[in-house]
Amino acid sequence: MNLTTSLILFLNVTLLSILVPGGPVENRDFDYLKKTPIIYYGFSIFLISLILISLALCYFILLDNLWAFKVSLAVGALYFMVYILDLLKIFPRSPTPMSKTLMLIEIINMMLALLLVIFSLARLSI
Repeated sequence: MNLTTSLILFLNVTLLSILVPGGPVENRDFDYLKKTPIIYYGFSIFLISLILISLALCYFILLDNLWAFKVSLAVGALYFMVYILDLLKIFPRSPTPMSKTLMLIEIINMMLALLLVIFSLARLSI
């Protein structure tokens, strides 16, 4: 179970990492966010922190540290929130429509986030 949970988390990190603006998948324009630097940089710092924490958690989940599963539960919920807010066009908004590839990756990642929550809860209930 630890390997599966760690792998799900790693897939979340990988798929989120390729969604950087200007990258291979993300084609939307978020220049308007730069007008409010606290939101723009705050969101960027949040996503970078989520990625870095997730990478560290992959290791600690493999070691079967109980606290890592508690944190991964919260991380899974955060991943889910990021994707659901984007898919529902709540935040961040863009005048450029979301590509089908981006939407597919976000839907896959949202499902992986739910799996992460389920696997973390399963480990915590043992």
